[in-house]
Amino acid sequence: MSTDVKNSLVPHPGRTETTHVKRSEPRLEPTDGNRAGRAPTVAPPVAAHLPAGYQAPRPLAEPRPRLPETETWELTPEAAGTIRRLDEVAVKPAGGRERPWLFLVCVVLPTLVAGTYLLAFAPDLYTAEASYILRKGGAALTVGSVIPGLGRSDDSSEAIVVYFQSRDAAEHLAADEKLKAALMPDTSSSFFSGLPGLSENTRETFYRAMLDSVDVSIDTDTGISTLAVTASSAADAKMLNEALLDEAENLVNRLNARAVKDTISFAETVVSENEDRVRDVQKRMTAFRNSESILDPGAQSTGQIDLMTQLTQQVTSIDTQIAQLTASAPKNPRLASLKAQRKALENQIAEVRQGLAGDDTSLAGKLSAYQNLDLERTLAIQALTNAYASLEQAREEAFTSRLYLQTIAAPNLPEKPSYPRPILWTAIVAAIGFAVYTTARTMGKDTMEHSA
Repeated sequence: MSTDVKNSLVPHPGRTETTHVKRSEPRLEPTDGNRAGRAPTVAPPVAAHLPAGYQAPRPLAEPRPRLPETETWELTPEAAGTIRRLDEVAVKPAGGRERPWLFLVCVVLPTLVAGTYLLAFAPDLYTAEASYILRKGGAALTVGSVIPGLGRSDDSSEAIVVYFQSRDAAEHLAADEKLKAALMPDTSSSFFSGLPGLSENTRETFYRAMLDSVDVSIDTDTGISTLAVTASSAADAKMLNEALLDEAENLVNRLNARAVKDTISFAETVVSENEDRVRDVQKRMTAFRNSESILDPGAQSTGQIDLMTQLTQQVTSIDTQIAQLTASAPKNPRLASLKAQRKALENQIAEVRQGLAGDDTSLAGKLSAYQNLDLERTLAIQALTNAYASLEQAREEAFTSRLYLQTIAAPNLPEKPSYPRPILWTAIVAAIGFAVYTTARTMGKDTMEHSA
C-alpha cells in the first residue's frame, strides 16, 4: 500500500467499512542454484558407504506460513476521492478551479461602470489659470527678487491663499448672481437632483463648491502664485478667476490702509499733541507780557544792566577828577559840581538796581517767570520738531512696506476641458480592481489549502 493511502486513512472503531491488507511472507534469499527462491535441497552424501548407525539428515523444513493480519482504516470525508495507486497520474481536483465571477466583479464591472460614467454622463469642466506676485514697494533689490527694485512678500502671499479659501471670499462671490450661478450651476434637471443633500442651495454648499473649484499654489523659489479656478464652462472659469483676483487686490489695499493708519496715525497724533503744547505756551507768554506790560524781560534786563554799568563807569571817572582837584586845588569851585554830579549818578544807579532786583515788582521776578515760559516753549518746539521727523519717517516706512498685487499672467480662456480624464481614471479604477482581485484570489487559495 502507498504512503499516500496510509496517511489519508485514519483508524476509527465506529465505522464498518474496512480494508484488509495482507503482509507479504518472508522469503529466503535466492542462491546461485536456486534463483526462483525455493527452499534448498540436501546435497547427496559424499561417501559411498554410510557408517553404521548413520541417520540421514532431515530435509530443511518449509517455514510455517503466517496468517494475514487484518487492520481497520476509516476513510475521512476529506480523503474521499484522493486514494490512488502509485502509478496513477495526479489530477487537480475540480474544487480548486478558478472562478471567473471574481474577476468580473472586481475588475470588469467597475471598469465598465467608471468608463461609461466618465464618457457618457460626467460633465466637462474647464480650468482658468492666472499668475501673480505680491511685492513691497520701494524695497531694495534682493537675491530672490523677481522684479528689479521690488521685494517679495511671502507672508502676505500666504495671507492671500488663506483668503481664497475663506468664507469671506465665498460671501463676495455669492453676492453676485452671475458669479454664484457660474460657481454653482442649477442642478434641478440633473439625474442626481432628487437625491438628498445634492441639490441644496445653502451657504455651506456654496462654500464647499468654492473649495472644490479654487486651487492656489505658491512657488517658494520665485514667489509667484498660481490661481486655478474650475467651472462648468470656459467663460465662467475666467470670470470667477478675474473676480477673485480683483477681490484679492481689494484685500491688499485694505491691508495697506490698515498699515498706514496704524503707522502714520500715531505719528500724526504725537505731532498734534506737540502743536497744541506749543500753542498753549505761546498763549501764556502773551498773557504774561500783557499783564506785566513788558515785551521781553530778558532783553529789558540786559538794557538796565548795561545802563547801570555805564553809570558806574561815570561815577568812577568823576571820583578820579575829584581826587585830582582835591590834591592840586582844594578850593577849586568845580569840586562842588563834581560832587553833586557824582551823587546824582549814585541815585540813578540805585534806582536801576532797585528796578532789577529788590522787591516783588522788580524785573528779576518777572524775568524768572518769563524764562520758565521761554524754556517750556523751547522744549515744546523741540518735541514738535522731533514729532515732525517721526511723522516723515513713518510715511517713508509706510511707503516701503506698502503691498502691491502684480498680475503676471491674466486669466486665460481654456479651449479644452481639463476634467474628466476618462482614460486616466478608467485605468486607475481597473488597476485598483485588479489589485483587489489578486488579493482576494490569493486569500481564497490560502484558505482552501488550509482547510484541505
